[in-house]
Amino acid sequence: PSEVTPLPEQVLAEIALEIGLPAGVLNLLNGDGEGIGAPLTNHSGVDKISFTGSNRVGEAVMQAASARTASVSLELGGKSPIIVMEDAEPAQAAEWVMAGIYFNAGQICSATSRLLVHEDIAEALYAALAERMDALTLDDPLAEGTDLGPLTSVKQREAVQRYMDIADQEGLTVVRDGKHRTLPAQGYFLAPTLYRDVPVESRLWKEEIFGPVLCGRSVASEAEAIQLANDSDYGLAATVISGDPERAKRIGRQLKAGSIWYNSEQLVLPETAWGGFKRSGIGRELGPWGLSAYLEVKHVVGAE
Repeated sequence: PSEVTPLPEQVLAEIALEIGLPAGVLNLLNGDGEGIGAPLTNHSGVDKISFTGSNRVGEAVMQAASARTASVSLELGGKSPIIVMEDAEPAQAAEWVMAGIYFNAGQICSATSRLLVHEDIAEALYAALAERMDALTLDDPLAEGTDLGPLTSVKQREAVQRYMDIADQEGLTVVRDGKHRTLPAQGYFLAPTLYRDVPVESRLWKEEIFGPVLCGRSVASEAEAIQLANDSDYGLAATVISGDPERAKRIGRQLKAGSIWYNSEQLVLPETAWGGFKRSGIGRELGPWGLSAYLEVKHVVGAE
């Protein structure tokens, strides 16, 4: 597991032990990438490597695995779009937009951090988002009533803060940021942040931030929304919100992403495939597609 968030996997290992999973089927090794990840990647006894994490590390894993032609599945970064068309209901759309970016303080690879909103509904949506952002409770993530917890480490908070500094330098239009609220004294907190009218050339629009930062941009048409949604190095996920479900599905079919949600939160089901296009990774996890990645096909021919 990640060296900064090891406890969920510890609980998973304890559950595996309790249900009687045979010894050796699941092994939990705690450590950092250099101490644990690199030796495993290079070990001849490891037939299959599946990695979830940053593009920088994932591409290093792929390069190391190529030296011995090991099978690799990678689930890497994302800069996922969420499209809100003019026939959407602003209040409901705002709920889905909030869930897509501020869940887990934006620290999920599928976070829909690029908002493409039709110009006819933009003002109403930004107003609804601002109202909901002001109502968020920032506190201990294990405390009842908490809406937004901290970032995982001081290093991660500093990384996200650097993007906010870039936003200041670029003069981006702020809807909500840290100036609009007081943060808890304990924990690596950053305020939920929303920028609007973000240029497509901005680093905040193009790069994965991995924090509670949403960048919005208005579009004049369905075609423009699709074009901008696909104009990314990544293709992990996307959400489409429309008052017409058939229209939402039609738009979704034109998006280059591994998972598409329409008129919903980000539902991830264990029986469905999970993975991305382009620099978001190689292969799929979950469902029969994920299991097949761990199998080899053997062709046996003979005569009786």
